[in-house]
Amino acid sequence: MHAERHLIQRRAAAVLLACALLATESAPLARAFEYQGEGRGVPVPPYPSAGAIAAAVRFIDSRSGSTALAVVDSQGRLAGVRVHVHFHTASVVKAMMLVAYLQMLGAQRRGLSAGDRALLYPMIHVSDNNAASAVLAVVGAGALARVARQAGMADYAPGVGWWAFTQTSAADQARFFAALQRLIPSQFYGYARGLLSGIDASQSWGVPSVARPRWQVFFKGGWLPMEKVFNQVARLERPGVTFTIAVLTTGEPSMGYGEQTIEGVTAAILGGAP
Repeated sequence: MHAERHLIQRRAAAVLLACALLATESAPLARAFEYQGEGRGVPVPPYPSAGAIAAAVRFIDSRSGSTALAVVDSQGRLAGVRVHVHFHTASVVKAMMLVAYLQMLGAQRRGLSAGDRALLYPMIHVSDNNAASAVLAVVGAGALARVARQAGMADYAPGVGWWAFTQTSAADQARFFAALQRLIPSQFYGYARGLLSGIDASQSWGVPSVARPRWQVFFKGGWLPMEKVFNQVARLERPGVTFTIAVLTTGEPSMGYGEQTIEGVTAAILGGAP
């Protein structure tokens, strides 16, 4: 028994020695993964800058009519002027209709049919009003209200008499475009981006005419000339930076003047001369 106990003790000592040697040999490797000091990275500032937004506001204040501007910057912060003033959406609401329709397809677990595309494409690509009325008839006003709630649109109200009279604010629309990826079912997100970035050239005034090609622009415009309303909302992306801008106007002397207002605001936001 004594010999057996002695053998066990010798083996235990050998195991402890081996462990000690292993720990010694692996110490340099362990030290390689130790904390090596402080990082000194520079935080990425929000885009656009407060100075650029202030320049856009100064430009707006020099124009006729009443204009609201809202920006959701690259860090998700809202800024602008008259951000909660109510305006008619005009055709800007068609982007909400697009989202509501794609959500309906997602809920029904079906893909885009030729009939679906025949409604959605003209509604966005050339802002076809008949297609928009047909889409709204399919999804219902409740679906638009649900999209507004999901996007955190505090100033939304359904249109009385016609969908183009839907009430919204610049803050609402900037937040809505900032939330597009969250709101649109993932299987349809690429399709929606294609529509909103491929609008007919005749309607690609305002933000895209200034921002391209430096930025990828997803947008929707709306206008009611008899009401002197000219609106545009856009999501601008480039590697590492995404922000949204909403410019809503009323009382503009002409459509050309309204387009120039939106283009001047965009130039100021992007750091150019309006």
